[in-house]
Amino acid sequence: MHINESQIFETWAPIIESKTGIKDSNKLNWLSKYCHFHSLNESFTGNFPSGNYAQIGVPPAGNLGGLMGNVSTPGSNIGIYGDSGSGDKFPSLLPLAIQVAARTVGFDIVNVIPMSGPTGVLTYLDYVYAGGGTGTYLKPTVIKLSTATAFTSSVAAGADYVLGTTASNLTLKFVGYSRIDGQPIFKVTNADTGVAPTIATASGGALFAGLTAGGATVSTGAITPSLVKALEDHIQGFAGSGNDNTDAWTGPYTDGSTLSNGMSRGTGENTYFNEMGLRAYTKFVEAKTFQVAASVTTEQIQDLNKQYGIDVVSMIENALVNEVSQSINKNILSRSFALGWLNNYQMKATEGVTLNTTLNPSTTFGVTASNIGPDGTSLTIVGTAFASFAGAGGVSNENLYSIQRRILSKILAAGNVVAQRGRRGPANFIVSNLQIASAIQDNAQFTAAPMTNAINQNNGSLYPVGTVAGMTVYVDPNMKYSDTRVLVGRKGADEEPGLKFMPYMMAESIQTIAEGSMSPKIAVKSRYALVEAGQLPQTQYYTLSFDLSGITII
Repeated sequence: MHINESQIFETWAPIIESKTGIKDSNKLNWLSKYCHFHSLNESFTGNFPSGNYAQIGVPPAGNLGGLMGNVSTPGSNIGIYGDSGSGDKFPSLLPLAIQVAARTVGFDIVNVIPMSGPTGVLTYLDYVYAGGGTGTYLKPTVIKLSTATAFTSSVAAGADYVLGTTASNLTLKFVGYSRIDGQPIFKVTNADTGVAPTIATASGGALFAGLTAGGATVSTGAITPSLVKALEDHIQGFAGSGNDNTDAWTGPYTDGSTLSNGMSRGTGENTYFNEMGLRAYTKFVEAKTFQVAASVTTEQIQDLNKQYGIDVVSMIENALVNEVSQSINKNILSRSFALGWLNNYQMKATEGVTLNTTLNPSTTFGVTASNIGPDGTSLTIVGTAFASFAGAGGVSNENLYSIQRRILSKILAAGNVVAQRGRRGPANFIVSNLQIASAIQDNAQFTAAPMTNAINQNNGSLYPVGTVAGMTVYVDPNMKYSDTRVLVGRKGADEEPGLKFMPYMMAESIQTIAEGSMSPKIAVKSRYALVEAGQLPQTQYYTLSFDLSGITII
């Protein structure tokens, strides 16, 4: 659907700002789109039909001619005798959606892309080193190999390898390890012998062939080749490798052991271009549902209104909106923390480095921490011990403020990790618990080693509390005081990798009257998709854990 975004913004932004006080341009932008989509279809102003309703959200099939059921793909048989749809049209209260948007801090750390229907398609791009493909007999220029079992011996730089056991096998030269998952990357060096090298995958998506070097087996298990992502795993030499284009290619890391040079003019004139590819991916998304209901008696409505002037219906609706907001908030934050922990885990696996640390100066060992990843499995990382700065006679020079400052240094490093591994830009937000936030506030203007910050030291300030090194600090009140995990992340453009919140119905209110008691029942339903977009969304987040080991930081 093509829409005039500037016109929509001019129409809706002033209304939203005047009613809610929201001034953030990003939030006003997506809220304007949301209001536009729903204003096209929400002309129904009557009351939802009453009847023998057993409970909110489950109207009798005899009244509506069947329930809508789960989302089905386009082309389903929907008709008088079909069961894939119904003629119901629910009344909507747009102000409820705006209330949810104003209360949900999770919207400040993820991109919001409104959907005009219950399903949608999210498109994103990926840049790869091409020349061929892994599902054809055309060999690509470089490939990354993954195996379910560990390689039986380490691959070596510059060594020649063979993948396969037939006349059409692949000859490879090791380039380096992926920065993201640590899997080895190889340059395909097959000569033009007239025999097509085997890149086609067998059933199950893996090459059932071993990897060997000089007759020695490196891996005998099933190996899965894949194209190399150019943005995250840049290969030096692909665009030109020295004067004669014969220098060894090197992987994503630089270590000072090699020089990088381009080709001479004569070599460039006689050398084919190596090709890169742009791959477009589409993800089909379905709006998930959060719903909650409440009921009140007619006596409550009458008595509380007449005696105390309390609008019971509005109070109940407010409580339901708060319940939905909390659910959405926890959904967004839990997945963001999980993605950040996966990035931490992968960095420890590939580089042997983690920012998890113990803050007790007397601790001489690293503490192991386990948290859940985005696929629901627990990932365990061994942290590093506190490196105390000892003075004369071995007496520690650490104090409360130096330990607090170390927290800031680790968070700053995490922001730089997001910039390096994500390759889209620096981190711009931090989410922590009350204890970590209090330590940051206490250390706000510590001048022994100043760091740019605009932290608010006013008591009671929850989220946001200010900025540190250009990153906005948010407090999650649902985290325990002892939960010292910190999420550092980047909220980039809509087309960049990361979590995307795609609302269809932010908060819809349904009101009915129970036939037996004549008591009002109110329900609030929210339907949206929370999508992990891009090939490596975890690189836009980093979750680190501090172990206090019995000390206090505030």
